[in-house]
Amino acid sequence: MATNGQLRAALAILHADTDAVEEQVWQRTMTGVDSTGVEHAMLAGLLYRVVGAELRDSLAGAPDVGSLEDRARAAGPSAVTVRGEDLYGQAHFEAYWLTDRIAELYGELDSAPPPLAAAAYTAEVTRTLLRIHRDLLEKPGTGAAHPGWESILDQLERARALARAAHAAGETIPQRNLGRPPVFQEFPAAR
Repeated sequence: MATNGQLRAALAILHADTDAVEEQVWQRTMTGVDSTGVEHAMLAGLLYRVVGAELRDSLAGAPDVGSLEDRARAAGPSAVTVRGEDLYGQAHFEAYWLTDRIAELYGELDSAPPPLAAAAYTAEVTRTLLRIHRDLLEKPGTGAAHPGWESILDQLERARALARAAHAAGETIPQRNLGRPPVFQEFPAAR
């Protein structure tokens, strides 16, 4: 595992603003006394975001579809084997990260537009299914009794209802600009 100093060095090379992130993190009330662990998670999380943005920019900057596909294959988790990588743990973490990222887009679930709320529910379903799968690998035969199934079914029903409502609302909106290509609009938070 990288040390806090190594993470800080990598972030400095990438010109990441660790001071601004530290200010935000340390303003929050901490429930424990693990300041070194919190600092490590903060630095690793910032590095993950900086490098993730670099990857996204690399993919988005591909000159053509073939190059995009080549870049995506080279960068994807299935491209190479990394010794010691916990595949299930990483997939579970990335599903959690996705859930948190979606929450960042809307703030409160009650005020989220239906498509984003549905995405949040399905991301949480993905995370729970990955946990169930890992639990089943560790303790075969406990599948039907796993406590996560009820939560999954409830969240899927909510996501489906939200998707149906969004679809129905879309059906009642007059169709304008048919035949025109869509205009790319970058969201301010995308950069």
